Amino acid sequence: MSENAYEAAISTPSLTDEERRNLELTKAWSEAYGDLDNIEHFCNLYADSTEIYTPLQDWYWAKHGHSRQAWQEGEIAITELFSHRKEEIVSILAHGDSVAVHMAVEITTKEGQSRQGAFAAFLKFDSNGKIVSDHSFIGRHPRPTPDQGPPAYKAMIEKLQEINP
Repeated sequence: MSENAYEAAISTPSLTDEERRNLELTKAWSEAYGDLDNIEHFCNLYADSTEIYTPLQDWYWAKHGHSRQAWQEGEIAITELFSHRKEEIVSILAHGDSVAVHMAVEITTKEGQSRQGAFAAFLKFDSNGKIVSDHSFIGRHPRPTPDQGPPAYKAMIEKLQEINP
């Protein structure tokens, strides 16, 4: 399914060079998400000054003008919790410097528990091909608190509370 959606989008004759590049970068972003042995590569697809926001939680994981370090530490902490994570492109559309993408996600914990889900992301790229804005619409979960979830996330959530009103 992912190859068909991506291939259909990338073969659209009216794409600009920028849109074609951004579709390719989104595919690379999706593949890097699942490479838990090189999570730094995934993080480096984002610009140093980036905004990562989940509107349904009204939560910033990274915000322009602030360090993205806490978010990056959280992504690295994920490698301690999960043995597998994978995204598949369900549908994708590029327009100018932005891409809208619907993703199917599969995650397996190190204890062997698996779950599947989906989300939509709106990614905006700069002229260097880095993600400067990622607004991801994931399930309507409450805002994270330091006392919820795995201990590996506590320090990250505490740092992120500084940029979340």
